[in-house]
Amino acid sequence: MNERKKGQKEARIGLDSEKDIVRAINTDRQFRNSIKECLSTFGFVAREEIKACTDGTKTDIFIRNGFRVGVSIKSSTKTSFHSMDRRRLQNWKEYLNMPDEIFKILKESILRITQNSRNKFILPKDRQRVKDFFVRHLKEIINEIFTKGEDRLKIFLINDKRRHKIYLFKMDDVINFLLNNARNSVNFSPKGIMHLGDFLSMQRKSGDGSHITIPKTNWEHPGNHLQFKFSPLKFAEHIEENRNIKVCIV
Repeated sequence: MNERKKGQKEARIGLDSEKDIVRAINTDRQFRNSIKECLSTFGFVAREEIKACTDGTKTDIFIRNGFRVGVSIKSSTKTSFHSMDRRRLQNWKEYLNMPDEIFKILKESILRITQNSRNKFILPKDRQRVKDFFVRHLKEIINEIFTKGEDRLKIFLINDKRRHKIYLFKMDDVINFLLNNARNSVNFSPKGIMHLGDFLSMQRKSGDGSHITIPKTNWEHPGNHLQFKFSPLKFAEHIEENRNIKVCIV
């Protein structure tokens, strides 16, 4: 499956999930009550029936009942990494006040992959400097890729479509767990992709589909964004087995 079709399939899974979950909360009493009980365990106590909706913001869905709780949804049918955030490197430079030296290393790394996908992303000679910078900014980065500054996002939901299980977590718990998991475990794959702990990675976005007329070697090509990926099912299964943080499973 090429990158374009793969990306479209993952996006389609996510979109269907949002609609399905909103519909189930609003029409299926048993499912609605299960979600209501989960929210209560996280401190969001609903005295009446809850309702779900979307409002076109970055937040996937909202659950309402005297409160308004934003829910971020990641759906998957497989345990591999999925895109969590992709944007221009310049945006990260401004957000993190990235030094010119680190920006240059990352830009050269991104463009090196456009020359040949077999090339290493972050070269061995640059890895310690890149690692040191990202370790210093882990909290800002993980917060940003999971919430994008949306302070109403309180719940993180993983929809395991393979096993028909839904996992709910408090967003703060997820961020704190991933931060602690990554803090002492930032490393690089043989190809130079950076791993932030066991569940997050950073690489060039890629996806050089024929529908894009700009050459992939052009810095303006959308495939030349920096991308952070997350493994939702691996994360959910790890938490289910080890109970590192509170989880509610429907």
